[in-house]
Amino acid sequence: MKHIKNLTLRAILAAVICVIAPLSIPAGPIPITAATLIIYIVCACTDAGFSVPAVMLYIFLGAFGLPVFSGFSGGLQILSGVTGGFIIGYLPCAAVISFACSRFPRKKYVYPLSMAIGTALCYLFGILWFLFVGETSVSSALGTLILPFLVGDVIKIAVACAVSIPLRKKFSNILKQ
Repeated sequence: MKHIKNLTLRAILAAVICVIAPLSIPAGPIPITAATLIIYIVCACTDAGFSVPAVMLYIFLGAFGLPVFSGFSGGLQILSGVTGGFIIGYLPCAAVISFACSRFPRKKYVYPLSMAIGTALCYLFGILWFLFVGETSVSSALGTLILPFLVGDVIKIAVACAVSIPLRKKFSNILKQ
């Protein structure tokens, strides 16, 4: 019974990501997306055994064509395009946040710190992929892919912390049942 409950929770978390993540604002080659916000929240509220498979399922569903990526897009062409590295970067981002917040759930500074580290990993994957696909310079990639998004990501981290810190205890209670 517990196995079914755990599978169901993973599927629900993936569904929540799939519903929220496509919301975006076009901003050049990389849109401002709600994906990172919802991934921060899901990962800070649950253990890596729940959040990482949920993020992985989200990526697989998008790769198979469901319109769950930014701007309600989907398909392998998105993953092979300039945003593909950021989407793949959600996995290490999710792992870092989930691990840190699970290991130290009562230390509130861990939440924004883990989200900042997870975001840096996501940026790293995105830039490396962009350099590979876009054949551009590192400084150009940083100026296009990182600098315009820093303030927005800080705001997303603040919102995610405000939401996930109180929710973490509720999710812990659900997982214990």
